[in-house]
Amino acid sequence: MNENKKYKLILSQEAEKELKISFEFYEERQSGLGNDFVSEVKKTLERIVASPEQFIKLRNRQVRKADVSRFPFGIYFADKDLIINVLAVFHSSRNPRNLRKRKII
Repeated sequence: MNENKKYKLILSQEAEKELKISFEFYEERQSGLGNDFVSEVKKTLERIVASPEQFIKLRNRQVRKADVSRFPFGIYFADKDLIINVLAVFHSSRNPRNLRKRKII
């Protein structure tokens, strides 16, 4: 754990857009499910901020991935100099080429 380190969390515009679209998708399926999704994402973000190095680095060695509990999503982020940049909130069934095009993986 990083008790003495204070990380700043930044969500990219693309990650914010993905989060909003996914919230709306789940909320349309069942009232309250969108809120459950956002709650699980927030818990995952808290885990990331608490200890980003606990998550595996992907093959480009700059980006890490944290899985969201209960939902098939990964949060892709880069951490450097006490800043955590969230690059994507990505559904696991989507084509990973989309992440490659965005130069995330």
